[in-house]
Amino acid sequence: MVRLMEISKKWHGSSSSRVTSPTAAASAAATAPACPRGHFAAYTRDGSRFFVPIACLTSDTFRELLNMAEEEFGKPGDRPIVLPCSAACLEQILAAFRGASKKCAGNARTKIW
Repeated sequence: MVRLMEISKKWHGSSSSRVTSPTAAASAAATAPACPRGHFAAYTRDGSRFFVPIACLTSDTFRELLNMAEEEFGKPGDRPIVLPCSAACLEQILAAFRGASKKCAGNARTKIW
């Protein structure tokens, strides 16, 4: 939880790369390639597109990130998911998730974050 608070402070401190409208991501999604199986597509504040493994949804931290996105941008509905962070921050989160999931492979009860 402390790690999430640190990341949140970084995100909210840099408002220069803020997405002004989540629907801006929707126009980019129309021409983007299909999402691979076992992943979902999400955009960051700066408009970068990521294919996030569905397994990330087991992480308390990632679920909190989605809650923060809903608070800031509202429910996605018919538009893509926009996460309240930069591409660099999301890359760090996904890298940490991949590293942690390798360590606890086979143990579904282990907390990743």
